[in-house]
Amino acid sequence: MHKTKIDPIWDEGISSYLIGEHERLKAPLTIDDLQGFANQHAVRIGDILETLYLMTIYGEWQYADLEGVTLELNEVALDELYAKGRLGREDLVDFDGVWSPVD
Repeated sequence: MHKTKIDPIWDEGISSYLIGEHERLKAPLTIDDLQGFANQHAVRIGDILETLYLMTIYGEWQYADLEGVTLELNEVALDELYAKGRLGREDLVDFDGVWSPVD
């Protein structure tokens, strides 16, 4: 029987860029890094965060607070992000941690 490859459930273009930025910077990504990407490429910050949430939920990336403690993100947290609709600068203060691929 032939197995069908499942496409990723997140935005592959955003994902590829984030991986490249992490490798280029050799450091976890901050909300300022993400905002810079959003501004430079005319991408909504909400789309970037959605991609990061999904990659974190599925174990590809992780989110840690300022002390380096990895925080769990789940579907409930993603739903809360969706409920806000379009994110403004004031919504981004909650994201003071860092994002990085899981080793």
